[in-house]
Amino acid sequence: MAEAEELVGYVNANARRRQVIEALSKGGESLEQLEKLSRIPKIMLEKILEEMTKKTMVKKTQAGYALTPDGEHVAKLLKSMH
Repeated sequence: MAEAEELVGYVNANARRRQVIEALSKGGESLEQLEKLSRIPKIMLEKILEEMTKKTMVKKTQAGYALTPDGEHVAKLLKSMH
């Protein structure tokens, strides 16, 4: 498990990453839902999801994508910061 502060920093460093975390925490799962919620072009969205999967914040599911426990923790920390 990566350090929570490190992951928060990684997400906070890029507005699009924050949008992806927010979209996932709002219940978006499929690429189409996430694209609509985050307003990020599909190709860029896929790249961000792939990076977040490698950092153990996001996991692939049958429906598409979901936050891992690490990702949920980061989402809560980000919400408390704003």
